Parts: sequence; C-alpha cells; structure tokens
Amino acid sequence: MKRSFYEMLDVARDADQARIDIAFRQATARLSSGASRGATEAMIEAGLLRDGYKILSNPEQRASYDAKLLAAEADVKIMLFPDEPYARRRLGVGTVVLIALSAVLGTVIYKNLSVKMDEVRVEHVQAVARKKDEQPKSIVDIRIRPPAAMSANADGQKP
Repeated sequence: MKRSFYEMLDVARDADQARIDIAFRQATARLSSGASRGATEAMIEAGLLRDGYKILSNPEQRASYDAKLLAAEADVKIMLFPDEPYARRRLGVGTVVLIALSAVLGTVIYKNLSVKMDEVRVEHVQAVARKKDEQPKSIVDIRIRPPAAMSANADGQKP
C-alpha cells in the first residue's frame, strides 16, 4: 500500500510548517533508533522522509503534491510540468514539433482551399456568362424617326 508523505510524517494535510519540521525530526529519530530493520530499508525510508520533507516544506511543490493526491483519490490522471531537465527538454521538443507540424498542415490546407475557391469563382463567372448568352436577346428598333416638326407637317398641321 502506498503511503503519502503526510502519512509518513504523521501530520495532517493542513499542518503548518512548524508541525512538519517537528514531525520530520521525530520520524528521523525513530528511524535511527529502530534497529529492527535492515540497513537498506532504513536508507530507503530515510530518503523518502527527506523527499517528503523537501516537498512539504516548499509551498509550490506542496500545492502540486496536494493536487496530485486529490487527483489520485478521485481516480483522475493529472499531468503537471515535469521537474527533471531531460523530461522538460523532451516536452519542449515535442511541443516545437507539434507547432511546426500544425503550421505546415495549416499552410497546406490554406493553399488547397485558396486554389479551390479560385476554381469555384471561375466556374461561377463562366456559368453567369453562359446564362447571359442563353437568355433571348432583345430586338432593338433602329429605325430613324422623323423629328417632331416633320411629323407635325406630315399630318397637315402648321408649325
């Protein structure tokens, strides 16, 4: 069964820094006085106590640890920014690769859509031109009409 650092130090989750300091000293004293365990187990336990004390003493790391505990209790997987430099570098490289691929993919999609939009626009213009050509043309009357004065004289009226 996994134990939390709070359980290892025997403190409550809302314990203040002074209580954590006292609990760490008491736990290391118990560990050094207990000769019933093997040296390897005692070293592992001491390392875990030091790690727990270091995490619980730093407010940022403690908040991150508390979030992980709450997520584990709720059976939710949570990914926080890695602490190790190699893992950070790997995450950074992965992020850069993802951004580069997204940019390339976005450019290709934009280019293809632009070409398709141009094709559709040309087809539309051609369809409009065909529709205009198919419409019956109106007949324009180009006969010359006499001026108004001449038409009045032709009827026999004076100007």
